[in-house]
Amino acid sequence: MKPVLSLALGAALLSLSACGGSDPPEASGPGTFSLVYRDDFDTLDGNRWQLMTHSWSSNLAVFSAQAAAIEDGALAIRLLPAPPNTVDPENVPKSFLGAEVRSKDTLTYGRVKARVKFARGSAVISSLVTIYTPWPADDWNELDVECLGKAPEGVQYNAQVYTGPPTTPPVATSVSPTPDLFQDALSFDPSADFHVYTIEWTPAGARFLVDDEERHAWTRRIDRMVLPQNVLLTIWASSSSAWAGAVTDETSQAVATYDWVELYSYDSP
Repeated sequence: MKPVLSLALGAALLSLSACGGSDPPEASGPGTFSLVYRDDFDTLDGNRWQLMTHSWSSNLAVFSAQAAAIEDGALAIRLLPAPPNTVDPENVPKSFLGAEVRSKDTLTYGRVKARVKFARGSAVISSLVTIYTPWPADDWNELDVECLGKAPEGVQYNAQVYTGPPTTPPVATSVSPTPDLFQDALSFDPSADFHVYTIEWTPAGARFLVDDEERHAWTRRIDRMVLPQNVLLTIWASSSSAWAGAVTDETSQAVATYDWVELYSYDSP
């Protein structure tokens, strides 16, 4: 996720979660998916992934390579207490170290599938994301599966596009997206065990699946969801206590674990 999102999420969730299910379910499209690769995280492959080192205003953490490690054949990303006087690249003080593991490959339509145990902890956000990454952003495309660790009784799905006037890159100031959120009350705690989460994106729409069961379909502004997106595996701490919960002792003990990730390309009919 990028800087402008967190302040909007809490309010948007209250207003949009109830209506998110109104989208037409026919979002899969007529094409097929082809496996690009599966990463079982025996190592952290530098040809596939890069460890980012940025942050944003409502993120209490700065992303750091120190917060990501291969452990027992899985990728573990953590929130860690930041050393004294830690600042982000814009010299803003940060209390935590977090992680953003970003794919080097991009997808323009495709499928991302991951077996994940998300993080528990107040103020903690862990996620599986696809996003158009140029910064400052001249446009915006993003699809998220997010777990709010304060009370992980489900996950939320988010689709974000820019709906303002066209821009001419490069831009000096980033555009802001319009979030479209849907909260999914799962029958299990996503921080207690591994489950398989899938994002499918086609010209017809986006689908979100859990353990291969479709849980949400989004088509509302699919005409704007056309840009190449990287895959992000993230953990960070939000300054919005109304949305993510207040910082507590458990915040700096949070860990999300990714057993494997699969990337698929989309083959149009």
